[in-house]
Amino acid sequence: MERRKDERKRRRDKETEIREELRDDTSQKDRDTEGNAMPPLRKRRAKRSKKKEAVPEVMVLESDSSDDELSSDEEGGKPTNPTLSSPFLASQSTQYTGLEQPTLDSGAPVTGESKKRHRVENKWKRRAKQMAQGMAGLAAVASKSYGVSYWAKHQGLYNVPTPKAAPPSYRGQMCPQNLALDHPAANILKSYSQQGCPVNTGNKWTMEMWEAMIEKGPHISALEPDAIEQLQEELEAKVKAKQCKVVEWEWLKSQPREMWEQLKISPIAMVPHKSRKYRAILDLSFSLKLKDGGVIQAVNDASVKTAPKGAIDQLGQSLDRIIHAMAQADEEDKVFMAKWDIKDGFWRLDCQDGEEWNFAYVLPQEDGKPVKLVVPTSLQMGWIESPPYFCAASETGRDVAQQYAEAPVGSLDNHKFIAHALQGEDYATFQGQEGIKDLQYMIEVYMDDYISMAIPRSKEDLKHVANAVMKGVHDVFPEDEVDQNDPISYKKLLKLEAMWSLTKDILGFTFDGDNKTIWLEDAKREVLLKTLKQWLRQARRSATQGIPFDEFRKVISKLRHAFISIPAGKGLLSPCNTMLRIQPKYVLLNKSPALKQAIEDCRTLLRVSTKAPTKCKELVAGWPDYVGVKDASGYGVGGFIVGENKACIPTMFRFEWPQDIRDEIVSDSNKNGRLTNSDLECAGLLMLWLVMEDVCNIQSGDHVTLFSDNSPTVSWVQRMAAKSSVVAQQLIRALALRLKVMGASPLSTLHIAGDENRMTDIPSRSFGTPAKWHYKDDLDLLTFYNRTFPLKSQPCWSVYQVGSKITTLVLSVLRTKLLDMDVWCRLPKRGRHIGSVGKPLSHLWESTLIYRTQASSTKSGHSQDSHKQSGCEISTQEEVKSELRRLVALSQLLVRRSPWPGEPIQPKTRQQDDSSPVSRSS
Repeated sequence: MERRKDERKRRRDKETEIREELRDDTSQKDRDTEGNAMPPLRKRRAKRSKKKEAVPEVMVLESDSSDDELSSDEEGGKPTNPTLSSPFLASQSTQYTGLEQPTLDSGAPVTGESKKRHRVENKWKRRAKQMAQGMAGLAAVASKSYGVSYWAKHQGLYNVPTPKAAPPSYRGQMCPQNLALDHPAANILKSYSQQGCPVNTGNKWTMEMWEAMIEKGPHISALEPDAIEQLQEELEAKVKAKQCKVVEWEWLKSQPREMWEQLKISPIAMVPHKSRKYRAILDLSFSLKLKDGGVIQAVNDASVKTAPKGAIDQLGQSLDRIIHAMAQADEEDKVFMAKWDIKDGFWRLDCQDGEEWNFAYVLPQEDGKPVKLVVPTSLQMGWIESPPYFCAASETGRDVAQQYAEAPVGSLDNHKFIAHALQGEDYATFQGQEGIKDLQYMIEVYMDDYISMAIPRSKEDLKHVANAVMKGVHDVFPEDEVDQNDPISYKKLLKLEAMWSLTKDILGFTFDGDNKTIWLEDAKREVLLKTLKQWLRQARRSATQGIPFDEFRKVISKLRHAFISIPAGKGLLSPCNTMLRIQPKYVLLNKSPALKQAIEDCRTLLRVSTKAPTKCKELVAGWPDYVGVKDASGYGVGGFIVGENKACIPTMFRFEWPQDIRDEIVSDSNKNGRLTNSDLECAGLLMLWLVMEDVCNIQSGDHVTLFSDNSPTVSWVQRMAAKSSVVAQQLIRALALRLKVMGASPLSTLHIAGDENRMTDIPSRSFGTPAKWHYKDDLDLLTFYNRTFPLKSQPCWSVYQVGSKITTLVLSVLRTKLLDMDVWCRLPKRGRHIGSVGKPLSHLWESTLIYRTQASSTKSGHSQDSHKQSGCEISTQEEVKSELRRLVALSQLLVRRSPWPGEPIQPKTRQQDDSSPVSRSS
């Protein structure tokens, strides 16, 4: 217990420390001219005043959330996007944290070998920012599920300035122009377009190393005849475009070593691709052991990260932000979507002169031909630095597109590809949306995919956003006179990807902007269904033929990705996780009934996912509508339920374990028992949820918080997976299926200290000891409960009697009986209230916290009065509320930072310590 408390305190202290470091930079802004803290009301008025004074050539930009930038809509109380009213046309001499080279917290440069440590450090910083954003949002909109909005509200204040031409000559196919020349990243992008991208891949190689890698040659996948043929065709086009060169190894050795001293060779692989047979990928993570025992370090491991650190930190959150934005749209809103793809991606950026030799590979060809090396001059897919270099350009294009979008609707010239966006049935039949005052839109970029969503008032709004996005792209990737060679993929335009539509495939998932739903793309879903069907058919036909482990691991990984849109699926994968830990050569489904059942369940969920797609609001957590607290003991389970944002009947329930379950509980006198206390606690939490389904009338998207005094149970539910307990795996499976059926949002599950859980200790132990809590009749217990824990708003609690058919299902799992999915998807009547039933009430959770404090003080021997006087009551209650706020805050994604390099580095003041890491945070 003490260790868990110390760990939670350490985690909170760490997050607080980082959060304070991130806020140091803005602390001086919150001081008035006399050096005194400005009152919050004056602070908000000052901010509104500054916004009113903004000149037209300013865009209301999204920013990373800081406490004083969050607000709510003054008319409807709807949360709005945190905005930054500052000139987009930043001074080129200003330093931005996101443009700096990434470093570890120790100050050491980041390499391929230290990238894992770097990810961990970035995770802590991101969590601290989420805390700051989420806490401010909950304070600003206390009664709402969301404190921030992922939509931008169009204001139309920006006047597009006179165009600025790109330099007359540049390298590659990326060069900033027009608005991109005023972006904070303009100078760094200009250097890439003139000198190329810097490359640092470590020490130079020796002749022995070169010869060894040439002998190793290409990956086996690149030696297939059709792969060789496709690669040769692609090379001809690349050589013609001056994106690579081909040299013979014998000739190269005769040239001055200074010309090619940076040479490093990696194997080329040809992997299957959805739009063509193969895609060439350079395996820069390949290392080779030499005959003398030495090792040729992989290019990626030796690479020092020099690309701007802020360019890629938005990448992993694009899909989740789209889901959150869709969840925030009103039910009656029509959300239109369109997307644009950048042709040839990484190939549009060149390396610096002489650095291209770092990415050479042996050309696959027929035996007997002289060895040839292919030397690409552009960034290569597979190099760890290619994504951040490319994203520095693509993220700038997104920022510029956002800038153009803030021009008045109708003021932008029509783009040459605009007709591709303004077509299709959804666009043709759209007659506008009544009741929408302002255009709301969202512009995202994921590597080379530009994605836009809009809640338009009219067709003119859709035209405006499409023009803005395409103009933003061309301000960074200059357009080509030949449409087929344009950076905006003409092939994808012909596939109608840029067409405004209410249904669109985005980043592997299909979104419905009318119903605000999501499901896995049909092609991906069909591949998974076919594979799972083959596995199950094979298991029926043969008890000894198994699934190769590598195939099993890859398919389970794809299932995890698919279950982004079906969160209940995560709760089915515990048996699969067990097999992944064991890593057998072959996976035999027949040897594990639970594993076979899990595969069958996954197949069923995927099969029905298009018929009953998931609403996006069911994927987003928030402040609870209902709160449930439970405890389980060796005697039984008990708990209570109250309404928070929504009303429900304040309810208490209990259930006594039958004797056969008690006999199986592990204890000092029964070391061979089959059920642990954690198994009983998890069963109790499942029973709590089943009661809440009826008492609270759970609806799609409702937010529920559950409290338990058992740490393993809390962990299992948070991860929707159990590692060591087979019983818990089946209980989590049942809970996941019920969450899917009810359409509730992800559960917020928190730990409550056992000595503070008297409100549930009493009903769970009311069948045994202590004697003063022993009540045979539910109504007698209710009388005692009302007397001990009176409600302020009404005379009494209500007691709920769980139905026998429901308790039988839960007991069947404890008895290790496997139940079909249909059993959990079609439940009988849950139970009923008995005796006097109170009226539904909301906002009761906080009032129950006083009884946690009383329980703690009683146990410690202090009187309630002295406990109040000591201030411990306030401390305990605030800690509980803070922990819930923290959990909800961490469930909210960071709002996209714009411009992407982040806040300018502020000059240090006397109050700031010179060693503060503020200048390194982004």
